[in-house]
Amino acid sequence: MEKLQKLDRFLSDKILWFTLASLLLGIFFCESFTVLVPITPFLFAVMTFINTLGCSFRQIGHVVTNPIPVLVILVLVHVVMPVLCLGFCTPLFSDNPLFTTGLVLNFVLPSGVVSLMWVTLGRGNLPLCLSTLLLDTLLSPLMVPLSMKLLMGSTVVMDAAGMMKNLLFMVALPAFLALLFHCVRSGGPAEDWRPRLSPFAKLLMFLIIISNATGVAPFLKSVTPTLLVVIVVLVGLSVFSYFLGWFVSHRLMHLDFPSVQTVTIVTGVRNISAGAVLAAQCFPPDVLFPVAFAPIFTQIMLALVVKFLRKTKAGQEDQADWEAKSTPVPH
Repeated sequence: MEKLQKLDRFLSDKILWFTLASLLLGIFFCESFTVLVPITPFLFAVMTFINTLGCSFRQIGHVVTNPIPVLVILVLVHVVMPVLCLGFCTPLFSDNPLFTTGLVLNFVLPSGVVSLMWVTLGRGNLPLCLSTLLLDTLLSPLMVPLSMKLLMGSTVVMDAAGMMKNLLFMVALPAFLALLFHCVRSGGPAEDWRPRLSPFAKLLMFLIIISNATGVAPFLKSVTPTLLVVIVVLVGLSVFSYFLGWFVSHRLMHLDFPSVQTVTIVTGVRNISAGAVLAAQCFPPDVLFPVAFAPIFTQIMLALVVKFLRKTKAGQEDQADWEAKSTPVPH
């Protein structure tokens, strides 16, 4: 048990470097690691189960009875950021509106399932994250086409059944099993097993990052000056979305640190996998580029965001409180 805890702390302390290494492996050795792509949903399902251990139905119920943070996240994700993106990119890419379409599509997508593992890694508000992901993805077959129609005049045909199936397998089912395990065993085994399984969840996360990075490599072979501008805009707007989540939750709503961290992460992350499929099926190639490029910096940015939040005063206080609770009391 002690060795597993040491391994878990080592992986957490070096998370930025392991994330970067995983991205580089997926990009430069994409042909070798494509074998991970078919099993990635299974890896994610196992990781979701481990990360949800220790979470209870009562905690999920508390989020349902206090829905304001969830509603705020949905407004930031589906209203504020898409409108800001459209207003900024329309004059900037007046000669190539397809890039504007791709960038807007990136920011109308539902919150990314990958936020679950980073919220868990940062000891954020897991019930809030789970509730938001489930609701946002369930609404996405309506919200994404409607948003694109209102903002861009585009009609998007979504594979709603496929998206729901992926959500069910990767998040809903394993999370429900973990919640049920917590309920049946009164929480004790879950609290005991989660620290033991935590390092394995992080290893699964690195494999998932490698798998996702394999699909990005082809786009890096033909980067033009215009595409570099698209990349800079995409990264800048993504940074602003994290800042917006932090500012609203911390400065305006005055939430506790785990909830601030969760709102920040969930507001900034998008379901890039769904976006890439939509762009490829419904739009010309230029629309696909912003969505396809996003995975390259998303994981690094998440690692930096979690690290930055931990360096804030509230983050340091939360860390000190956690260390005090986790330190064994001498007999």
